[in-house]
Amino acid sequence: MRGIAAAITSVCILVTWAQAQVASIGVRGGYLSVSNATAIPVLFGAGDCGSFSSGVSSGMYASLFGDYELFGEVLEVGGGLLYAKRPARLMTQTQAGFEVLDPNDNVYKPLVQEHVFESSLGYVSIEASLRSRPISWLPVYIRATFDAGNPVVSSNFSQTEEIVSPESILYPENVKRRTVGSGEFAGLGTSMGVTGAIGAAFNIGRNLEIGPEIFYRHGLGSLSSAASWEQTIIGGGIQLRYRLIDAPEPPAEEPPPPPPAPEPEPEPIAQSAPEIVPAVIASVTTIPLEIRETVVTQTFPLLPYVFFDSASTALRASYRQSSSTENFDERTLPRETLSIYYRILDVLGARLKENRAATLDLTGTSDGAEGASAEQRTQIARERAQSIAAYLQSRWNISSDRLRVRVSERPAIASNELYSEGAEENRRVELSSSDVRLLDPIVHTRFNEYVPVQSQHTFTTDVTNPERADGWKLDVLHKGSVLAQRSGPLMPPSKIVFDLTQEMTDKLGPIMGMSDTLTANLDVRQPRYGDARGATTFPVIKTVSNFEVSRLSLIVFDYDRADISLQNQEMMRRVVSASTGDGSRATIVGSTDRLGEFNHNMNLSIDRAKSVENFVRSIAPSLNIEGVEGVGPNPSLFDNSLPEGRFYCRTVTLQITTPLRDR
Repeated sequence: MRGIAAAITSVCILVTWAQAQVASIGVRGGYLSVSNATAIPVLFGAGDCGSFSSGVSSGMYASLFGDYELFGEVLEVGGGLLYAKRPARLMTQTQAGFEVLDPNDNVYKPLVQEHVFESSLGYVSIEASLRSRPISWLPVYIRATFDAGNPVVSSNFSQTEEIVSPESILYPENVKRRTVGSGEFAGLGTSMGVTGAIGAAFNIGRNLEIGPEIFYRHGLGSLSSAASWEQTIIGGGIQLRYRLIDAPEPPAEEPPPPPPAPEPEPEPIAQSAPEIVPAVIASVTTIPLEIRETVVTQTFPLLPYVFFDSASTALRASYRQSSSTENFDERTLPRETLSIYYRILDVLGARLKENRAATLDLTGTSDGAEGASAEQRTQIARERAQSIAAYLQSRWNISSDRLRVRVSERPAIASNELYSEGAEENRRVELSSSDVRLLDPIVHTRFNEYVPVQSQHTFTTDVTNPERADGWKLDVLHKGSVLAQRSGPLMPPSKIVFDLTQEMTDKLGPIMGMSDTLTANLDVRQPRYGDARGATTFPVIKTVSNFEVSRLSLIVFDYDRADISLQNQEMMRRVVSASTGDGSRATIVGSTDRLGEFNHNMNLSIDRAKSVENFVRSIAPSLNIEGVEGVGPNPSLFDNSLPEGRFYCRTVTLQITTPLRDR
């Protein structure tokens, strides 16, 4: 009897205590980022066909909940009803290990398929939670929740497959994509998980609060018994909570005693305003600059192609010149590959005028797709060749019987038209002649090239009161002429670094002596206090290389080709013969443009370099070849958005260094 009485007493005490607690209800909802990790097979019953592994999808949730205070807001227990849309979208590619015939090129290729699994899972779950707001004055709470539910709203899935490669192959239904499965996913059962959340609560009324919440949910076990399928969720949303019972207001406090009367403050002592000190440049220092002068002979081969826009027969403006032909001299052309290339029609015009027995063949081509018929494409190709012939006749007075117009619907050695760039390269006029001298390269002989010994030059600055600075500028000058400039906002950095470009050294090298000086002026802008200036002079030293360099870039490697043309072979014979001597050494570097797969391009560049190496060894067996390498795609050489730029990247650079002979 005593035990029953004690139990009844305990229940009465608990009920009385619970009635004094504050209950609340609320709603929450927001966004879900659902991470799915699965081993769902691409084909059930055929595990060797691959499986779906992982994917991230977007979902949403909405919950109705209630909380009950055990120890005020320090600890609350609660429960709720949750709806959550936890979708999945999984993708994988398979290569079944067999090949199919590609009708485009009549070659057997591996069949690659892309499989997509999509499921929209709508779960209704029951939640049990603990919530705590441990610091009363800080509106932050944490929440831990356990949930369990079933996909009673949606448990369906769909699965498709699509042929990725070869692109021309279709399924028997004459489609590239088809549905291979749909319906209710097998084995779905109760999904359980635990959630950790953190949120903020802001009062918008006496009994109403609102705030954001973020959380992480970890699923317990697999969603399905038919295949491994686990979910983890990161989510965030908004919570709105209403207290059903008012919390007792705290008792009124006794008013504080009035503060004592303040003592009279002493009269302030007048002080003078602090002196404003402007920025001062304490020092600007640097080290000597060294430039090396090298005697260079460089051969610039001519790319014998003139390119046209799609379906156009008009000569591009970049090939047209308006200057007088009387003063044209190819020896004065810039030592820059593309600048020389764009003067190719002037070079040919001048050479035809000088060699009156030579003739020029102009073969117009198309990309094989311009125009509605082969006849129209042939006409476009003919008009392209005729436009160049007309330009040479009007500008250089070359008679029409020396300009032979030929036509080909596509080039004999065409670029790959699977790339849009390949089609662009095939819209051209090819230039050729039985007189090889007509297309000889441009050779700049024994000019001085200036390169910096170090790639960067650094100035060290020391500025006092830098907070007054509003901007700065550093000028580097030679005898009053600005060579380079740097500037920036606020105070100058302690280290100002110049990248020494070829343009800078080309400007300085020819005008400086063997030992010279440069001046650096640092200006600090101070709009309210006047600008500050610091300066330094430092030596610049020109050293002369003991070697002479001969440089030849072999171009007109056609697309995906590594064989050396007869004209390039003849050019190499002349260059190697004229450039080698006692102590000569050579390096060979091959490259490609950006088109195609990287590993293939790397191998192609090596093949090109080795082709040149083999030919050089056949004509100069005693030449010391120190290095042979392929660097693969090298779009930094020339602009790969231009067909001429891509052709000039299909190159091998042969550089021969020879000790200078005694003069």
